[in-house]
Amino acid sequence: MYGFSHEEFSTSTVIPIPKGCNVNQTDSANFRGTALSSIFVKIFDQIVLQKYHDYFFTSELQFGFKAKHSTHMCTMILKETLQYYNSSNSSAFCMFMDTTKAFDRVRYCKLFRLLVDKGLPACIIRVLICLYTNHMVCVAWNGMRSQYFLATNGVKQGGVLSSMLYLLYIDGLLVKLSNAGVGCYFGPIFVGALAYADDLLLLAPTPSAMRKLLAVCDNYAQEYSIKFNAKKSKWLAIVSKKRRWLSSLLDHCRFQVGGTHVDKVTSVVHLGHTINTELTDKDDILHKRCTCIGQVLCYFPRLDAEVRHKLFKSYCSSTFGYELWRLNDKY
Repeated sequence: MYGFSHEEFSTSTVIPIPKGCNVNQTDSANFRGTALSSIFVKIFDQIVLQKYHDYFFTSELQFGFKAKHSTHMCTMILKETLQYYNSSNSSAFCMFMDTTKAFDRVRYCKLFRLLVDKGLPACIIRVLICLYTNHMVCVAWNGMRSQYFLATNGVKQGGVLSSMLYLLYIDGLLVKLSNAGVGCYFGPIFVGALAYADDLLLLAPTPSAMRKLLAVCDNYAQEYSIKFNAKKSKWLAIVSKKRRWLSSLLDHCRFQVGGTHVDKVTSVVHLGHTINTELTDKDDILHKRCTCIGQVLCYFPRLDAEVRHKLFKSYCSSTFGYELWRLNDKY
């Protein structure tokens, strides 16, 4: 009832995990730190989520860590919106934003103020404040552990409640984007911003509308200490066949994130699915096919029959996300 926790609940061990199989492991930017905490902290997080679930409600534009939501659902809305504008002989500009160390840059003063505004009981907020402001962390690497140090910002990646806390932290940006009055609309529904946790996508019918959305992002990032990485962010444009004359003008179109220019591409991977300017499924199908062959089939001969059978059922028989493809595609 007092809103305090034992100091052992505020300790975590961070395990650096590479962001891929072929990344440069001498660069710390290519690792994602996952925090391992006490089982009692996880039980507490589960109780808070189950009892106060309504307090963690976020925008419909957010698809991450929600029941009956998935990555391919977010990509489906993206593809349907692009097809909608293309069939209407219009253009659509897509900005794929990359957030640098999103979970690590959460400011406690801003986060707990948001929890107060949501109306979460004061006792629960005091426990969370105690857990995070006294959070002691050590790093485990190659069988060794560092000394414990105080984490002064950020939520624990891998924590049960951490993902929901981050969704609340970024939810204000989605609200401001939807209230900006610009961006893509699917009928009366605003689809100018789609998010899956820290993956943010902006959609606008014109370059000027896109710049207004980017200005909203820059202002919010400055206020909440969020950093969008312009070097890893990409943008592409969808132009209908009747407006192909605009394609030559796109070479002179420029967008900036945080004062830095963003590169223009013809295809980009969004939440595991490849999106291209031609709005075809060819690149995505070939990518999934090569991934299946490269990661699974090439290793089958080295394994016993039972393991091969389980791998085949898990990776080769799965249709998760394939419903986004056209069934009559020759590839």
